[in-house]
Order: sequence, then C-alpha cells, then structure tokens
Amino acid sequence: MTAVLGWLALAIVIFRLDPFTSTALAVPFFCAALFLGMVGTLTLVGFYGRVWFRRGEIYLQHISIALRQAVLISVATEIALAFQILRRLTWWDGVLIVAAIALVEIYFSSKD
Repeated sequence: MTAVLGWLALAIVIFRLDPFTSTALAVPFFCAALFLGMVGTLTLVGFYGRVWFRRGEIYLQHISIALRQAVLISVATEIALAFQILRRLTWWDGVLIVAAIALVEIYFSSKD
C-alpha cells in the first residue's frame, strides 16, 4: 500500500507542481514521494525474491531484511539525487555513497 501511495504521490507531484515556479514546495515533495515509492516497491521485490529463492519458506525475518535493504538503497538514491540537484555529483561520489551503504549493510547483516 505504501508503494502505491508513494508512486501515486510522485505522479501528482510531477504532473501538478512546477519546479521552476515553486521550488521550495516541489523538490521536497518529489524527494519524499520518491523515497516512499522506492521503499515500498523495493521491500516487496526483496521479500518476494527471498521467498522465491528459498523455495516458499516465509519467515518474518525476510520482511525485516528486505525493509532494511530497501531503506538503505532509497537513502543512497536520495543522497545521490541531492548531490545532483546541487550539481555536485561525480562518479566517485556515487562510488563513495554505495560503499558507505554497503558498509552499513555489512554491519547489520553481521549482527543477524
């Protein structure tokens, strides 16, 4: 449900708000809607991917892992988007963002 609401909100922001006239309103709404849509979609994809690869085993732990990874990927995307909005994104910034998110995931997965 969150994924549908996030993508619906993103569509409303894209079609109804003009970023050139109302930058203070359009950009934060765009980023928030994109974040919600990505978290919801990536959580569902990650959960059902784990269920499919594990041959039908459904564990509650799968949903928490999928949610954590979806949030981390969405945060990395939002950071890269913020750098791009500021015109400061380079390829090595992207590599550093991915490396930082990967280190956070390694830390959390080692605790499981």
